[in-house]
Amino acid sequence: MKKDVTICFRTNDELRQSLERIADGERRSLSSIIENILYNHVKDTMDMKGIKRERRRHRRKEVSLPAFIYKRDTQDSSLQTGIVIDISLSGLRISIPQNYDASNEGEFDTIFTIPNEKTPIKMKCTIKRIIEGGDTTKELGADFVDGDFPSYQKLHQYLS
Repeated sequence: MKKDVTICFRTNDELRQSLERIADGERRSLSSIIENILYNHVKDTMDMKGIKRERRRHRRKEVSLPAFIYKRDTQDSSLQTGIVIDISLSGLRISIPQNYDASNEGEFDTIFTIPNEKTPIKMKCTIKRIIEGGDTTKELGADFVDGDFPSYQKLHQYLS
């Protein structure tokens, strides 16, 4: 990207020193650090030519957490294993066996444990998308629609 515009602004000494410490820690110039901060902020808040805007309300964190999923209020309430691939405060993406019966806008409950926590997180989810995988797995993208307050607290602490 061609850099053909200069921007000058006033700030206080404490902010300047903090930015210089960050620049020193990352072995970059002060100008480069400020440009990256501005670029990331603009990318997160609005469309820029050539930059895809993030539509999610919460950032996702890539993980690999073993999980169980099951359909509540159905005759087949057996547990199915899966792996949470990424997670945010508003939903998750989970890899499950190909033979699991799932439909868009369907619901399931999930139980998983985050690192350094003893009690599991229990959430009710609504399926938003199904991504067909290979012969053995597929992925479900789902929003959280209900969960107990301690589960949300643990999830928030983990993602912060």
